[in-house]
Amino acid sequence: MKLSNEQLTRLTLYTAGINSIFAEALLKAQAKKPADTENVIEPEAFVIDWDAIENAPPIPIDWQAEERQRREQAMSRLCGRWTMGNYRCGIEITREGEHFVLTHLKRNGRATDERYVLIWLDGDILYYGYGDRITVLALNTETDTLMVSPGVNYTRWAEEQK
Repeated sequence: MKLSNEQLTRLTLYTAGINSIFAEALLKAQAKKPADTENVIEPEAFVIDWDAIENAPPIPIDWQAEERQRREQAMSRLCGRWTMGNYRCGIEITREGEHFVLTHLKRNGRATDERYVLIWLDGDILYYGYGDRITVLALNTETDTLMVSPGVNYTRWAEEQK
């Protein structure tokens, strides 16, 4: 048996309406029920106005999931190696599980023990350094430059330099 989307929508709404009527009737009956009597429930008729349902506004989108996805995309753009000038020292940003990690690099391009988890806070990407120092990251997409404040500007390390 094949059902169209419209038929499935109507069937779902009808079932949901019947279930809510039964649940409401059961809850009312339990509240009024004396201890030693049987429960007799008479369901009321419920009419669904299909025109009102079809003209209803669309179901809202889960804004939290959308915001989370937007944040992940913004932070994904930061992934890679970043250097300052002609030196091999710089920083590397990678994704490790659900976190984005910033690692400082030595002059020879190898990672140091300095690692920080990047945090999205009020529209800014930042990390907490030594003590109470907060460092903010900003990406200029036109010039592909990463500004670390306080600090210096980094440029993306080209693949052929590795």
